[in-house]
Amino acid sequence: MLLREALDRPRLRLTVLSGADDLDRPVSRVYVTDLPDPRRYLSGGEIVLTGLMWRRGAGDADRFVAACAAAGVAAIGAGDAAYGSVPEDLVAACRRHGVPLFEVPVEVSFRDIIDQVNPTMWAQRATGLATVLGRYRGLVTAMAGGARLVDLLKPVAADLGAECWVLTSTGRIVAGTGPIAPESRRALATSFLAAGRLPAVVDLAGRRAWLVGVPGRPEHRLAAWMLAYAVDPAAPDTAGSDVAAELVSLVALERAHADEAGRVERRLADQLGRALAAGASSVDLRAALLSGGLAPQSTLLVVAVRLTGLTTPPELAVAVAEEVVRSAGVSAMVTGDALPDAVLGVLGVAPTRLAEVTDAIRAAVAGLTPGLGAGRLAVGISGPAADVGALPGAVEQAGHALVTALAGAGPATVVSAGDLGSHLLLLSGVPAEARRAFRDRVLGPVLAYDRAHDADLVGTLDEFLNCAGSWSRAAARLHLHVNTLRYRIGRVEQLTGRDLSRFPDRVDFYLAMRLPH
Repeated sequence: MLLREALDRPRLRLTVLSGADDLDRPVSRVYVTDLPDPRRYLSGGEIVLTGLMWRRGAGDADRFVAACAAAGVAAIGAGDAAYGSVPEDLVAACRRHGVPLFEVPVEVSFRDIIDQVNPTMWAQRATGLATVLGRYRGLVTAMAGGARLVDLLKPVAADLGAECWVLTSTGRIVAGTGPIAPESRRALATSFLAAGRLPAVVDLAGRRAWLVGVPGRPEHRLAAWMLAYAVDPAAPDTAGSDVAAELVSLVALERAHADEAGRVERRLADQLGRALAAGASSVDLRAALLSGGLAPQSTLLVVAVRLTGLTTPPELAVAVAEEVVRSAGVSAMVTGDALPDAVLGVLGVAPTRLAEVTDAIRAAVAGLTPGLGAGRLAVGISGPAADVGALPGAVEQAGHALVTALAGAGPATVVSAGDLGSHLLLLSGVPAEARRAFRDRVLGPVLAYDRAHDADLVGTLDEFLNCAGSWSRAAARLHLHVNTLRYRIGRVEQLTGRDLSRFPDRVDFYLAMRLPH
């Protein structure tokens, strides 16, 4: 109901004293009060009826009207019983704060107004509810008949006067009413994952936007979709919840369809995973790839993912891995059956897009960081496999890169085969205990000496090796005299019993300082 309709009651003889040009405000209810500051009892859109019992002196009217304006009331109705007419200071205050004011004659009770306005308001709400339910039933029927969210979202959002987008936890677009900038998508995803509670209200390029979660399976925010919608800035605060009531159910239907399709895709991907784990022939691997929609002759990229530290169902790791690889925008199969304690993704990638896909995976993993909490996400990426025959080798590469990523710091780490030197890629598959033992045996005495004397012999040794044993070049880069450098390297040799003029000893030192540990 609009304020104009509420006041247009000939029997009530209500007279508008200010705000005659602002009568198209929506009315939520009629509220009677004589409190000097009724804000705690107001939620916006009310017609506030008052007998002016709060008015004691100068300034009281301004304080009362300011409180009502701050609460977003539709109008104030002042009774004549106390003063015989509406005081001029109240009229002036309503004009200052932009609140419509009307006079209630002494012979008209507030109960008369409530009895006149409420039945019409309830009737309109019932009609609106019937419209909503009818539309919702129509949408359910349409989706059951094969319509998708991308087809229905625009007309429904336009009807509600909203712009909206359905995004995944990485900011990937599922559907939307229009384009949205990549930086806005990333900001929305970060706000969604970091929000203490949902729904949340955020700033979207200067507009007020709501974020609502749409859970799927498994039920975790990392695997959920979000509905982000922005209404007209002039709309009342209640408009956001009105939009959500219509849109969330619609998005939930699409999510249910997506989850069902995902279960089918996972069954096909698990066939590939079991074939890889069993060392199947290229013929069997080719058949498994084809069943999942990947061309065996295409360039393949393997991604190994491990999610730890979250007390959640194991399928969350699969859901997170699926989201990470899908963010790259290429065809992929994701399985938890190929590697122990890890999820494997096999992607079909055009050779010209390898760097782009790797960057997209890195960005997706970084974007999930706010939602990890105490958990940790590690990802290893293989080099390209030219065909299905090279796929098992790519799986091994991804596994080795994952071991290195797990050894890294921070809540989320991505390591690709290209990040590792050939020797490090080889050593990443060595058990962690063996790596630590080798490092301690080679560098242990030097590390202990540095801790005791703050000598930085390890730093000196590292620069000397980086300069391929050139005394003059290493001394210049360290800003040392050559004799000082010779003394320090000699001290390293004394502590370790090794000879840095010998190539094998140099290799041992080099590997000890650079291998994953």
